[in-house]
Amino acid sequence: SALFERFVEGSLGLTEEELKDPVVYQGKGCRRCSDTGYKGRIAVYEVMPMTDEIKEAVLQGYSAMELKKEAIKGGMQTLRRSAIHKLLEGTITISEVVRVTRLDT
Repeated sequence: SALFERFVEGSLGLTEEELKDPVVYQGKGCRRCSDTGYKGRIAVYEVMPMTDEIKEAVLQGYSAMELKKEAIKGGMQTLRRSAIHKLLEGTITISEVVRVTRLDT
C-alpha cells in the first residue's frame, strides 16, 4: 500500500534494522468494529522519566522540544517509537501508527 511505501522510504520513522524484515498487518474490519479491524483498545504511550538531567533542564527553562530531545538522549521511548514497536509485533496497523502519532523531531 502507499502507506507502507512511506514507511519503507523511512519517512515515518522506521530504523534501517526495522526495515530489514518488516511484517505488518492490516485489520480486516467488520460492522462491529466500524471497519477498523480492532475490538477493544491498545495503549500507545510516551513516558518521560524525571531524571536529574531532565530536572536540571526544566530548571534552566528548556522548551518542550528541548526537554523531549534530552529525554530521548536519556533513553525515553517516544509515542511514535511505542507505536512502531506495536506495529512490528503485530498489535496495531500502519494506519493506526499514522493516526495516533507524529514524527519524532
